[in-house]
Amino acid sequence: MSPTKKGKQSTANDDTPNNKRPRSPLDEEPTSTSDESSKSTLTERMEKLKQLKRRRATEVEQGNRRDRNLEFQRSKENPQLDSKQERKREEALRLQEKQRAEDAGEDYERQQFWKYSAESVAQWEKKMAKKESMANRGFTDHTQAAHKKYTKLVSELKPDMAAYNERKLEAIEKAIRNGEDPEDIRALSNDLDYAAVDDKPSKDAVDRLVQDTKKQIEKRETRSRERKDVKYDDISWINEKNRVFNQKISRFYDKYTKEIKDNLERGTAL
Repeated sequence: MSPTKKGKQSTANDDTPNNKRPRSPLDEEPTSTSDESSKSTLTERMEKLKQLKRRRATEVEQGNRRDRNLEFQRSKENPQLDSKQERKREEALRLQEKQRAEDAGEDYERQQFWKYSAESVAQWEKKMAKKESMANRGFTDHTQAAHKKYTKLVSELKPDMAAYNERKLEAIEKAIRNGEDPEDIRALSNDLDYAAVDDKPSKDAVDRLVQDTKKQIEKRETRSRERKDVKYDDISWINEKNRVFNQKISRFYDKYTKEIKDNLERGTAL
């Protein structure tokens, strides 16, 4: 065999799979580094997720605490007192305007009338007269309370004048046929024709009655609705009745006794 052929055969033998050079640990280093990088990234993400969960839990807890404190402060507030103070402020502003007008030699009442039309003034006076007639004069008995409720409900009725005029015309024609005087109110309101068997209310009238009944029920439920249970930090009552009493007292006297309570809690009372 010639040297050339032998060299070729040697080269061919070196290229066979059995004669490949074994891989060193350096060749595997990129794969190991990639795995470690993936693990590191996953660990960082898990840690970041835990931080976000802790932050979210902290924010929720702070929000709940803030809402609870606001509800507690709101329970001590007196809406009637705020409205009373607002009315006093408006009255003070009105007196200031009146004083300035008098100092300038002007008629304050006349200036106020210029802001409204005659129709508006008439409606306002009518409204005030109605309010005065419906004013609460104090409870005397259940009969008076029922009469007042009845009067209020009747004043809110909206009669159907078209249907009324139609029924009135039918009554007049019937009175003429019966030889009665159509001008006589007793002929138009015959007791025998009132609430007859075939005299049924219209569907609209029934719907109005249902809506009015639902409105009254909802109003009663809203008026007598109990407050939601609130978790109070400062519990100073022994039962529900005592809690309501303390709450009413707090609305009026907390602003005067707050400093004394703070001193007692700090132990620096006089």
